[in-house]
Amino acid sequence: DGNFTWPREAAAKATTARRIAHEDVVFRLHLRGFDGNGEPLKTSIMKKTVDAMDSTGRWYQAIIVNVDNSRKTANPDDGQDEDETSSHDGNSDVRRENTHVRVHFIAENHEEWIDVKSDRLAVKGRMTSSSMRHIDSGHDSDEETKPSESKSRIAGGINKKKDTSEISDPNSNAVCLFPSYGATGLINLGNTCYANSGWQCMAYLPLLRAYLLSGQFKINGDINKDNPLGTGGKILEEFSELLHLMWSGKYGARAPQKFRSILAKSRPQYSGADQQDAQELLNDMFDMLHEDGNRIRKKPYVEALEDKFVEKTELARVGEEAWRRFLRRNRSVISDLSMGQVYNRVTCPHCNHSSKNFDPFTMLSLPFPTVAEVIFRCTIVRRATALNCPNTLYSIWKHPSQKYTPKTSTANISPPSQELITEEYLIPMSRLADIGDLKMKLQNLSGIPSKDLRVCKREDIESNASDNKHNFTRMYTKVSALADKEGPCIKLLQQSTLDDVSSATIARIVAFESTLVVRPIEIPNNDRHSMASRAEVIDDASTTADEMSTDDSSSETVIPVYQNKAEEKLVQEMLKVYGDEKECVVFDTNPTPLAKVISRSLWPKSPKDFTLGLRVDAIDHRNHWFPGSVIEIVVDGDENNPDEEAEERVDMEPTTKVKVHFDNFSTKWDEIYSIESFNESRVCPLYSHATPRHKPTEFVVHHRALDRKTKTYYLFGQSYYIQCHNEWSTARAGAHILAQASRFLEIPPFRNSENGKKSEAVDRKIAEKERNEARKVISRVIEALIKSDRKYMESAIACGKEAQENEEHAPFDITVMSNILSKKLSEVLPLLPFDVRVTTASSPLGTNEEESSYPFSLVRTIGNYMNARHALVLNWRERPEKDNNQKPLAKKQFLYSPPFLASHRQSRALLYANQKDPSGNATVKRHPSSSHGGLSIGVCLTEFCKEQQLDATGCWRCPVCKREREGKQSMTLWNLPDLLTFHLKRFNASSRWREKISTRVDFPLTGLNMREWCDKESPLYQESDDEGFIYDLVGVVNHYGGMTGGHYVAMCKATACGPDGDEEVAYSFNGEGVSELEVADEESAAPSSGWRNLGRTAKEKDSSSNASAKAVAESAEPLWLQFDDDLVEPLPPRNIVSETAYVLFYRRRRMRPANIAKYSPLG
Repeated sequence: DGNFTWPREAAAKATTARRIAHEDVVFRLHLRGFDGNGEPLKTSIMKKTVDAMDSTGRWYQAIIVNVDNSRKTANPDDGQDEDETSSHDGNSDVRRENTHVRVHFIAENHEEWIDVKSDRLAVKGRMTSSSMRHIDSGHDSDEETKPSESKSRIAGGINKKKDTSEISDPNSNAVCLFPSYGATGLINLGNTCYANSGWQCMAYLPLLRAYLLSGQFKINGDINKDNPLGTGGKILEEFSELLHLMWSGKYGARAPQKFRSILAKSRPQYSGADQQDAQELLNDMFDMLHEDGNRIRKKPYVEALEDKFVEKTELARVGEEAWRRFLRRNRSVISDLSMGQVYNRVTCPHCNHSSKNFDPFTMLSLPFPTVAEVIFRCTIVRRATALNCPNTLYSIWKHPSQKYTPKTSTANISPPSQELITEEYLIPMSRLADIGDLKMKLQNLSGIPSKDLRVCKREDIESNASDNKHNFTRMYTKVSALADKEGPCIKLLQQSTLDDVSSATIARIVAFESTLVVRPIEIPNNDRHSMASRAEVIDDASTTADEMSTDDSSSETVIPVYQNKAEEKLVQEMLKVYGDEKECVVFDTNPTPLAKVISRSLWPKSPKDFTLGLRVDAIDHRNHWFPGSVIEIVVDGDENNPDEEAEERVDMEPTTKVKVHFDNFSTKWDEIYSIESFNESRVCPLYSHATPRHKPTEFVVHHRALDRKTKTYYLFGQSYYIQCHNEWSTARAGAHILAQASRFLEIPPFRNSENGKKSEAVDRKIAEKERNEARKVISRVIEALIKSDRKYMESAIACGKEAQENEEHAPFDITVMSNILSKKLSEVLPLLPFDVRVTTASSPLGTNEEESSYPFSLVRTIGNYMNARHALVLNWRERPEKDNNQKPLAKKQFLYSPPFLASHRQSRALLYANQKDPSGNATVKRHPSSSHGGLSIGVCLTEFCKEQQLDATGCWRCPVCKREREGKQSMTLWNLPDLLTFHLKRFNASSRWREKISTRVDFPLTGLNMREWCDKESPLYQESDDEGFIYDLVGVVNHYGGMTGGHYVAMCKATACGPDGDEEVAYSFNGEGVSELEVADEESAAPSSGWRNLGRTAKEKDSSSNASAKAVAESAEPLWLQFDDDLVEPLPPRNIVSETAYVLFYRRRRMRPANIAKYSPLG
């Protein structure tokens, strides 16, 4: 693949590694109190500067202020351990060894004891950077020092002030591989790769490099030390010194400590060891260099262009005047070489006024196409109503002779419509949107409130049925709920499509409309205040039994049925409408107020008054209040009192107690209470202490069938969510369950298929007759359940009121009503096309013993019977088909019918524009792509210049309307600089989510023509030929990693330049060859065919690096260098373009003659 290692570089790395390892060994011996030979140190290690890690895990420079040498040890080079040496106290080899050192952290100004063997101690400068050192330190590694002088400072302690800031430079002996081409790496000072990569690319910008290396800013007096916006000229001077080191040809790598220290003082955000953005650093560098070299000493006040002048004057004249006014305050090498103009136009949608501005820029931030988004193919399942299930729900309360007549033809209905059961929408969403944003768009399209939508991830699973004669039984749609804050949307897709933003990606989801529509109850105005002034309910964990006990526990408390007149009025209003003809068809009444009144009405005064299904608030063994139901009346509970003597219980009457099952708990937490618990207020009426749940009971319903061959169950069809009011009886909830299940028995009149496949007219007629009979049965069952539940409510409240007025009134007996209901259901339930079963949510196939038939009961509430760990299963029966003579046939069928799926009209065009694949997902390319599958940089430039709609966040105010408007903004390039810098906006962020876009952007190494994106009215477009728009690449900053962390690497096109800034400005960038360089040794091998042969001959291994430079000059390909901090390697041009490119540096091929004459030493 062309990768190789230079022999001299490999040897230098090996030597460096050995030297670092030796330094670590000596350092550990010094901490213990020994020198490199194992002898005791003659000098103390007190006041020695080291690198130390504090308790937060950050490295700082610290000074040793104390040592602990309380134990003795043998010679460190001996192999004895501590136990062996402790028996030789008289031996002269036994020495005092330091075990801990106390260090003083300079930056944090605190002290801490650290074990000498701990990894929290390191050689000074190994883990810290120059920004954390003493500011007044005299030595810096940017300065050129002789190796012998450095060694003398370390060994002899000469110049103590400089010694305190000395740092071990592991690459001080590295050899520059390509003299006259820079090729000097920058050592990482602790997460400084972002700065190293940016500085390397800036060091290869022509004219700017010559200006800094030649010192023209000093000769011309360009340093502006009085500019409050600059750094007093420090950044300009120190960056020039850093470039001198990088272009001296003497060093393979240097540590930019001094320059980073100055940078940290000017921009504190770069002082720590945290990772920063290379693009932000480059913007700050250009800004600081511009202000430090600004030749305008006193910036005059410059007024903005007046609107009248802009409207009456030609656009070219306006742009020229805007640039002239900008130059009145800004004149520097950066403004001459790197600054251009953007023509920004914003149009008001109301008055059509256009606001025109000419904005200067140093770096263009190119966005990725906004159409690269996530498209959700969402199926909405509406609740069953009399409009979309008329054959079942419309006829519940109607006379059998009445038939439902649709207002419009079903074939002409299109979403959104309440007459449809399932609707399909295609919704484009931002990659970083969440489910809450998606629900708001679904609300706007379907008309269903977002709070009533349950969005779920959809997964189609192939059924395991052995005989898939019906198409609908071949697939099972599994759903898993998504929270509103679930996101971002891109994470809901498959992993293979996450990073591709060049195409829109389709994801399939399903949204269920809430099956509950709460009935509004009108409360008289004069009773609302008293209703709201009731005592608030007590939290379920805030009240204990001790707090609720009274002084006279034996006293009988009379509990009123109604707490006040307002509650009585509310219950009366609810009883008028509860269970009427709109119940379960239009509205679903919440019976919580009725349940509280019934609990007080049926409150027992003695054991004989205990009633099954009584709703109570009971205190558990932990003294916490929870709502529950009486599920069993236990007679003779003597086994609960084993401590009593047998003879004392002989003549006692049987004890009657009740077993209470708590809501949302398993049966193992059931408690048994006696009448004393009721009298002692350990059991109280419903919701007198506990807090009612605000959310309804919710569970999943699955479709299931039996495989006759394997005798096993399998799931099929669309599973769905259903909600029930917590205080509904299981009978009333059963009516709701059957009503929602009727959606899978409806067939639109225009359907010509049966059970998902084509069928003959006779077969269809027979099947529809069977299905019609099943719908009638469901209607009868729903009607019976609702009437029985209504009668139970009315009887319970009336009985309680009569019992308070007449103490001799017979207790309420629900047995009669339950028996009547059971008798009715026993006749019609076998006629249903399915059985309703209760199972665990984790095993809907019924593989456990917990599965049971659903109880259509009046004495058990659905909130008490089921919880989130349960699920419902509709176990569909196969019915034999009959011929015209009503004789059964051998062939069987299901009455299940998948609801017709109607597509939204506006979504069809978007759906057909995408190419489907077998998995159901689809992608479509929206923009021209390269042969590598990525985007062209021209697409990003077009996106930058595209007209866009501003949002209504107050970002633009129309000067004519004097109001904030959602204007239309468009930008074009007006004036281009000689050095053009692009920033690819790979980091995308929303209010809650972030991501890095890893789409590859293909950019040319040579010949980038910018004419297409320049404004046609600009003087540059009208006066220049194509050569004035041609740019060639000189550098790239690459980012590897993601949002939480990464690494920066620079790639630069090596061009010859002397230490004093002598460079060939007219250097050829067309890839046909480079100018031959003068080298000291003219004896060389035959010209190589390319960069791959560099350094491979024996002569190159032994000769100086000038041979490498000569080979580069003779190469047919241009030399590209990769700077990975201190590692510098040649790079083939084919590896420059990648998906990691972040910042691009281009130069104009034909630079302005005025800039060449002004800033080039050759000029």
